[in-house]
Amino acid sequence: MFFWKGKNLIKDSLKPKIKLGITATIIAVIIAFAIFTVMKYQVEGEKKVPFKIGKVIVISSAITTDDDGTQSAENSENTENTGSSTPEGEQTETKPEENYIWNEKVVQTNDLYIYLDKSEDYGKEDLIKSVKIENIQILKNVKLGKIQVYMPNSLNDGFYKYTNDYLVNSGLTYRGAATDNPKTLEICNQGGGIYISFSNLGLGNYKSNEDEVIEQGGSILEKMNILEEDLKFRVSFDLVIEVQDKSYKANLVLDLPEEGVVGQKETHREITDFKNVIFKRL
Repeated sequence: MFFWKGKNLIKDSLKPKIKLGITATIIAVIIAFAIFTVMKYQVEGEKKVPFKIGKVIVISSAITTDDDGTQSAENSENTENTGSSTPEGEQTETKPEENYIWNEKVVQTNDLYIYLDKSEDYGKEDLIKSVKIENIQILKNVKLGKIQVYMPNSLNDGFYKYTNDYLVNSGLTYRGAATDNPKTLEICNQGGGIYISFSNLGLGNYKSNEDEVIEQGGSILEKMNILEEDLKFRVSFDLVIEVQDKSYKANLVLDLPEEGVVGQKETHREITDFKNVIFKRL
């Protein structure tokens, strides 16, 4: 009799502990599942997005610029010496560093063309409201010069104008529109292209008394004895695609300039593999 009573008392005392153990196990499973889901999302991102990166084209080159930041000899591949405008017999005082036929500021350019396509598996119609380039960071800097970021210029004197008016500081926004128009910072709301340039403006001037013309391109860098290793840098930025009621963000990292830029007119690469680029909902 006392044995059975003791056995029942033990069972009764264990019941709260068993219930507590079951509850704790359930909570632990829920927490573990939540952590797994978050970690999986961090790795894989959104399964379906309305727009994806179709391709990125990188074109690296070098140009000479005028004092106003536009490319020398606009719409021409070469810069030609037009001679001195000083009247015959008139003497002018010049500084030693100006005694050159050519004394041209050199810019090493890295132009990015980022194209967005509709995702075929998204399942519904969405339109681009805006596309932003944000959080621009130079992860690895050049050994020679200074990297500055430029938007397309809004005038009719070339695609880029290397002045403070067109510097990109905290970010760059393209608005959704009927068609692409880089000069007004617009992208087609059905998918299109956005453009930005990461350019090195700290290389100094190309000075020469020998050239009849200056051929635009990487041969300028070669004549200045600039090494490709000194021009390399790594850039990171976020790409934010905003549609009607939601936004998606991905991070891109690029090593610039393209290989072989020194000595060649230009080098280019088309990137289509974005398996490591994931979009997350904001």
